[in-house]
Amino acid sequence: MYSNPFDNLPRQFYTPSSIKEFVQTWLETVCTHNPEAITNLYNYDATLLGTVAENIKLGRSQIRSYFDYFVKMKPCGKITSLYINDFGSTAVANGTYTFILNSDGAVTEVPARFTFVLVKNGGKWLISTHHSSAQP
Repeated sequence: MYSNPFDNLPRQFYTPSSIKEFVQTWLETVCTHNPEAITNLYNYDATLLGTVAENIKLGRSQIRSYFDYFVKMKPCGKITSLYINDFGSTAVANGTYTFILNSDGAVTEVPARFTFVLVKNGGKWLISTHHSSAQP
């Protein structure tokens, strides 16, 4: 029989709506093209597998360098699907989003899928792990 390793964790009163709001806040922050503000949504030791990254980014410094590059494409997008698993102080958000990128005057629409592993840190959600890849 399958046993969920999160079953024994104390449940706190974080609702899926707060997780949905956090993911939407992340997307809206990306649309501001402010790499510092985006990076501040990640835990200090977070991991990022970015949509257009060649390598895995570890920690805020490397994540910041990724977003320094990414915001040059003037990204903005919308969430097209979202599925949430809420484990109390940890949550997983899986879904899809579509980004509009503007690189050298060429506008490109990039449908992608994502996974966020979120942790509560100091009473607020932060991204611990983020994987994003273009839809095949």
